Amino acid sequence: MSAPNREDREIRILMTLLRILLFAAFFAAASTAGGAQTVNLLYSEKCASCHADDGSGHTAAAARMKVSDLRSKRIKQMTDDVLYAATAEGKTHQSYPHAFLHAGLTEPQIRDLIKYIRTFSNNQK
Repeated sequence: MSAPNREDREIRILMTLLRILLFAAFFAAASTAGGAQTVNLLYSEKCASCHADDGSGHTAAAARMKVSDLRSKRIKQMTDDVLYAATAEGKTHQSYPHAFLHAGLTEPQIRDLIKYIRTFSNNQK
């Protein structure tokens, strides 16, 4: 059997690179899907009891406090930085102050929550 020629080596290198790219793409997709599940769970644990699963603010807790409808035009018009300040540091909350940055959540988690609430239906207010 003869030694592989240059063309054979190049093909093997290209195939190896293709496998690496496919492997990386697979794990990137899996990571993204896991991230979506994680932020959904985080919202359910930290936010849904007041803001409801759909962001409407129609909950028993909301009946006792003034809770924002996260789907509202007012919320949609806020910048991510304003929403971050409200969620992370409790700014603009009077009846139920948030301070999630000081209660165990990280900045990336709070930013992910903001992206998540941006996905709520815009079919009202």
